[in-house]
Amino acid sequence: MDKIVQISDIHFCMKDKSHSSRKNLSLVLNKINGLYHEYILVLSGDLVMKADSAHYMALYQYIRAFTRNEIYAIPGNHDDIALMKKLAIQEEFFKIQDLLEIGINDIVFLDSSEKGEHLGGGKIDLAYFEAIKSKLRENSNKIIFIHHPPFKIGAEWFKKICLDNGDLLMKSLSEINNLKYLAYGHCHNYFIEERENTVFLSCPSSWVQFDHTEHHETKYDQQKEIGFNVFHLSDDISHETVTISVC
Repeated sequence: MDKIVQISDIHFCMKDKSHSSRKNLSLVLNKINGLYHEYILVLSGDLVMKADSAHYMALYQYIRAFTRNEIYAIPGNHDDIALMKKLAIQEEFFKIQDLLEIGINDIVFLDSSEKGEHLGGGKIDLAYFEAIKSKLRENSNKIIFIHHPPFKIGAEWFKKICLDNGDLLMKSLSEINNLKYLAYGHCHNYFIEERENTVFLSCPSSWVQFDHTEHHETKYDQQKEIGFNVFHLSDDISHETVTISVC
């Protein structure tokens, strides 16, 4: 497998079948299948509008109608990781794990869903992260998926709900050899920044984007494209962000 596709912030609504999260997710999945046949799908948090078994299973079945490829999921601030893990054991469901090896690449899935100081923010258990780090191969290429951005970005209101202990995570990340990408969601928009040979890349929401020019309150940009990220795995790793017009 030489491709990983990242979808983020689906906010799947089960009951309202006219909800744009469903329609827009179908646009994204159809676009992915039009471009690629085999890929690993990563859902980087905020999977559902309501974190209950019914919503999670409805989302799983909805995506399974489009692909039989492997699907991995990490939690966001709207998710319930304990329930996700329970479903992964008891049902046919998304894969929930910390680390995946694909050839010379180590793929890390981090949980940032611990509640932060502000509603919507997150934290990471640094001891848990250090345990994962100890399993990484020294010379592998590495990608980390996490829901919350590890530093403050975007609108002023949004900066309050990034990763609370992101400074400590960033310090720990600097010790990792060949960390090519840290890919995150949460911001419902597209940001990219390179620091010390690592690309920090956000994934646009498959549902709707935030207007980060509005600094005082949450505002949606209904005209901005939805999309997904694609990571091409080889001796090195490259990416592209594919966007889809919803107008």
